[in-house]
Amino acid sequence: MSVEPAADMRGKTVLITGGARGMGRETALKLAAAGAHIIIVDWEGEAGTRTRDEINRAGSGSAEFLYCDMSSQADVRSLAEQVTAKHERLDVLFNNAGITDPVRRESLEGFEMHLATCHLGHFLLTHLLLDLLKASAPARIIMISSEAHKAGPGLDFDDLNNEKIWKDHARPSNNAAFTAYHRAKLSNLYFMYELADRLQGTGVTINAISPGFFVNTTIYRNLTGIFMLAAKIVFGIGTLLRLNTPERSARTYAWLATDPALAETTAGYYEHLAEKETSDVARDPEPRAKLWQWSAEQTGVGDQAAG
Repeated sequence: MSVEPAADMRGKTVLITGGARGMGRETALKLAAAGAHIIIVDWEGEAGTRTRDEINRAGSGSAEFLYCDMSSQADVRSLAEQVTAKHERLDVLFNNAGITDPVRRESLEGFEMHLATCHLGHFLLTHLLLDLLKASAPARIIMISSEAHKAGPGLDFDDLNNEKIWKDHARPSNNAAFTAYHRAKLSNLYFMYELADRLQGTGVTINAISPGFFVNTTIYRNLTGIFMLAAKIVFGIGTLLRLNTPERSARTYAWLATDPALAETTAGYYEHLAEKETSDVARDPEPRAKLWQWSAEQTGVGDQAAG
């Protein structure tokens, strides 16, 4: 394992959802090389255990693998129970797992999968781990959003479960999948901004990352037709020029997780080691408060949750 190390992370614990492949894996390798203990969370067991074993063989840091389907609230609750039972600290939480899928599918709880995986699963997990993060302060939460949050009109509060954007639920639609992805990545930013306000004074910060355009990971593997062909061409050219590799994106992940100069930075949005502006829509406080309330009602966590 040859990885450029990040800042010294000895004695630190880092949890990465979607940590088995792509940018999550590269981040795990980089932070482990700096001495951290990595909790790799993924639904891909073979890739997760392979990454775990690679880190443990290298010997700089250490790793464990925990299975979790982030679309399943039952899985997320089980994951949080395992983490809090075993670990006395959590220094960095990467909410990294995501999907794109042209077929409309629903989670066990009945939520469309982009919404369930990218937003609701991380909303729930973050809340369940907040006490551990606060006890470990200074601690950092890092949301993986995307420039795709700018590529649409925003959330439709009459269609948060993405029913209407698939005109035929029995047929795949790349356009519907992109709309669902846009909404999910915007939701990540609404969550980031709202939680940043609520965490003031706790020693826990939250920031967001855009990994860059068309990063060559497996997230796009379910695309079909001309969309898949275009993705392969863009991925191929970008990888050849080293413009869209997971390794390049992971530098920003590690930097945001470790740089002492960013210890008190919160509610920022970054891409390739530089701060970026989010959209005007993402900075609107009204929909973010509305989404928070709805998310709390669906997950049972958050101070506005029913009951």
